[in-house]
Amino acid sequence: MNPSNLQQFRPKELRVPAAGTSSENLVPNTLTPQDPTESGNSRARSRNTSRPNSQNSSENSYRKRVGSGSFNGAYESEEDIAFVGGRHTSYDTQHSSISGYEPLVMPGDGVAPEEEKVKRKLKFFFMNPRDKYIATRQIPWKLLLQILKVVIVTAQLWIFGEYRYAHVNYYSDQTIAFEHFFIKDWDQVREVHAYPPSTGKLALYKKDDFFDFVDFTVQTYKEIETQALGPLFRNSSVSLCLNQYKEANVTKSLSFTLHSELQTECLTLPEKDLFRFNDTQQWFSENNFTMPWYAVHHIQLKFNLTSVTLKPLGPEPTPDCFQFRIKITLDNSRHDGQMPINLLMEPVRLDCPTQMVPRSTGYATVVVLLNLLVIFFSLASLILCLRALLRAQLLKHETDRFFKSHYGWNLTVNEKLEFLNLWYVMICTNDIMIILGSIIKQLIESKSIVGDMWDICSLLLGTGNLLVWFGLLRYLGFFKTYNVLILTMKGAAPNMLRFLMCASFIYIGFVFAGWVILGPYHFKFETIMSTSECLFSLINGDDMFATFKSIPKDRALSVWVYSRVYLYTFICLFIYVVLSLFISIIMDTYEIIKNCYERGFPANRLEQFYCTSEFDFRSGQYQAESVITRLWHLFRNHLPHGRTGYEEM
Repeated sequence: MNPSNLQQFRPKELRVPAAGTSSENLVPNTLTPQDPTESGNSRARSRNTSRPNSQNSSENSYRKRVGSGSFNGAYESEEDIAFVGGRHTSYDTQHSSISGYEPLVMPGDGVAPEEEKVKRKLKFFFMNPRDKYIATRQIPWKLLLQILKVVIVTAQLWIFGEYRYAHVNYYSDQTIAFEHFFIKDWDQVREVHAYPPSTGKLALYKKDDFFDFVDFTVQTYKEIETQALGPLFRNSSVSLCLNQYKEANVTKSLSFTLHSELQTECLTLPEKDLFRFNDTQQWFSENNFTMPWYAVHHIQLKFNLTSVTLKPLGPEPTPDCFQFRIKITLDNSRHDGQMPINLLMEPVRLDCPTQMVPRSTGYATVVVLLNLLVIFFSLASLILCLRALLRAQLLKHETDRFFKSHYGWNLTVNEKLEFLNLWYVMICTNDIMIILGSIIKQLIESKSIVGDMWDICSLLLGTGNLLVWFGLLRYLGFFKTYNVLILTMKGAAPNMLRFLMCASFIYIGFVFAGWVILGPYHFKFETIMSTSECLFSLINGDDMFATFKSIPKDRALSVWVYSRVYLYTFICLFIYVVLSLFISIIMDTYEIIKNCYERGFPANRLEQFYCTSEFDFRSGQYQAESVITRLWHLFRNHLPHGRTGYEEM
């Protein structure tokens, strides 16, 4: 709180009551306007004393207040709101010595009703869905939508995951088949990604090995249509591309000539000439092509195949057509006497020229209806949450304007952030992702687009479903037991981020040191990323013994000794010190939150203001203003006035 605002708030000790405690007994009225007038207070007190004796006039003054403040629909006159302000004044005058706050002195008749309206709006805004339902007797549509959305979005993701796995499994099986077809001496042991690797690199070491490898690949491609078990068809010519230095020559006396500029040269074997192919050396001589062994940077063999999968990979019971773009790379960039072999396959879904007569299945119809249902519910949730965010921002501007005009306050940044519900922002984000993902999913399943959009669709739907389940934490937070966990995470987040920033400097230092010193001798430290992954695994106690034993002692004794000091220091520092301090930060925050539940949470300035509202929200007669009405009030307040310099009557 700013020192300039101490004339409005002078608390001795103020706490927000815990669950089950009445706020009227703990939080008194605390506001003191800037320009109080005694005449306004006397009028309010005289109205309070004369009100029970004027029954006929009160019946005429009661009217349904449509669009006035946030209370819309309850039968209450403007004098009743001012009467509430009069009760505040008399209460604070009698109990100021006990509560420790200055008495509330209400201004004239024109300010008290507006203050009560703002209090009611703020108090209703900060209620949980259960209290809002009691106050308005309206169904909490956002809560019901989120619960229903979790069910249908998860069901949609389950179906999508099954078909996504079918596609990935089909692609990986085709890649393994191509490796058996086109890579000479391929061993099926390499198909299993073992850790540590059970085999070494598959590479070429002799010139004759290179010619035999190309001969084997081209001969297999020539016979693929007759030898393959599945429907595989040639779809392109064979291209042999060399990426090489512009000039490179080395003599026996180690004198060399090198021009380091890289250039690419390709040799093409058309499909019609495949059956005249005998061997690679003859092919090179017919095209006056000489292999520059010392200048080669890497070599690529490229060709395409087409295929049809007769098993449906989606809800539509129709085959899918694919083009497989195969690229075999022989990497000689290190010029160390070996050329590692790597095969890459890029699948491209094609529009099949002929289609079988589709069988109408009820399951495909259910999937389509589920996609449309997910889009509808996500769109409804998005609209409701955007409306709630807009209402909150309008209430923030209305509160800020009221405080400036009546008390000379300016809302602080933290107070303005109270009106931004990050839960709603997260829900809007996952709604947008789910809507886009569902549209792409429907286009893929109906085969309305050509190309592979499965990865983008899986990213959108998977992340959206993750945020949907996170959004349920908001509603669990209204229960005390679960709210402790959420408040602990929220309260500890700033300290955890600061602590992680300090610890990251030490961690990054260990990463670079391990990469530079241990990288040449240990496969876990070959790259910066693999080094970081190895150290993070060590923090969690993963595979420590293998990390120690994988460093050879006979090759570099000094590096072996350093590795022991390096690993022991890192493990002791991060497991026993850094990790323990990190856990202690969370536990300290948990103790603070637990004590606040027992003694009450400290009240901020907004809570001190709106908790003095005397309106009975349990009556079920509260109705909030519409967004259009609030926008009109905001626009009207910013319009220039026609006349200035006149006193009001």
